[in-house]
Amino acid sequence: MAMKSKKNFFSLNLPNISRYRVIHSIKTAIACLIGLAIEKYFDWPSGQWVPITVMVVMSAQTHFGGAVRKATMRFLGTVGGVITAITALWFFGSTMMVVICTIFFASLLFTYIASEHGDISYAGTLGGVTVILVLTGQQVGIDVAIQRGCYIIIGIIIALLVSRFVFPIHARNRLRYHVAITLRNLSNLYISAIQTENCSAQKNQNNDLASELNSKITDDIAAQPKLVYEAIAGSREFAAKKSIFTAILSSEQSLSRLINLMYLSIHESSAPMMIKNQLDKIGWAHDIISINLNQLAICFENLEIPKKMIDLEGMLTKITKAAKELPKEETYQLIVEHSFLFFMEQLLKELENMRKLIVKANSKTEDNMI
Repeated sequence: MAMKSKKNFFSLNLPNISRYRVIHSIKTAIACLIGLAIEKYFDWPSGQWVPITVMVVMSAQTHFGGAVRKATMRFLGTVGGVITAITALWFFGSTMMVVICTIFFASLLFTYIASEHGDISYAGTLGGVTVILVLTGQQVGIDVAIQRGCYIIIGIIIALLVSRFVFPIHARNRLRYHVAITLRNLSNLYISAIQTENCSAQKNQNNDLASELNSKITDDIAAQPKLVYEAIAGSREFAAKKSIFTAILSSEQSLSRLINLMYLSIHESSAPMMIKNQLDKIGWAHDIISINLNQLAICFENLEIPKKMIDLEGMLTKITKAAKELPKEETYQLIVEHSFLFFMEQLLKELENMRKLIVKANSKTEDNMI
């Protein structure tokens, strides 16, 4: 019964509510309560920094890999700030002039670091904040600085443990899901690309569908580099195959561009139906391409090894033959038709490239790679 309830919980599909965000919110709340309980149990002075750190590390990081990266920068910033404050107090004391000068020079240093691109900017911000908090509190001293640093480190540990072991959400799984969705949408976009309608209403409807699919594909592809970035931090196996997953993202973009170019080559023509009729000789290829995109999506999402579905050389030979048999009466139409066939050739090559990349990504050993 417990397993069934858990399955139903994770299958929630409420409108305008992301189940991942719901799960992550519950995890963060649990972690904050753990931090609060520890702080109250030991009655630590200024112990509120434990749950505060938990919230800072976890709140905006849905995936474990993202939490690891943020926690690392939080740790580096805290340690850097504490060391800076302790050094000043150890050598120069805790006079007002020392506090002012330390904050001034620490602000210069950490602001410079914070203005850098990437994760290190967060460490710079936290380093400067830590120096200010340590030196401007009601009690100023080396022991207070060490104490504050320990609270933050304890909060980081709690955040990472909860993120990893309580309903863990891994970026690598989300990446597979988003890539699979993109491949399925590319399949639908391809079907839309090769459809030409005489009726203006159907044509407009087809254009709207293509525009909507393009928007979804663009959004998904744009979100995937961050998932790769976080997955690298959360999985050593994924980090070892970083170049493969990066290449898969690049292949997705190439597939999207080629399908859009095929769409434009037909739908921007003054006589799309005439072109479509003359290209019916390669109509057999459309189903193969669409089915192959869906099959690659299934294999990538389920960590399966995709079988070779395309006889690439044979299909390219047939496309070349179809191009030679095109009538040469109208120059513009001939250019459009040859463009369409060229894009189809490149699309088939890219599909085979994607298949090989997925084989590598899903293979446990080098022996399974094709």
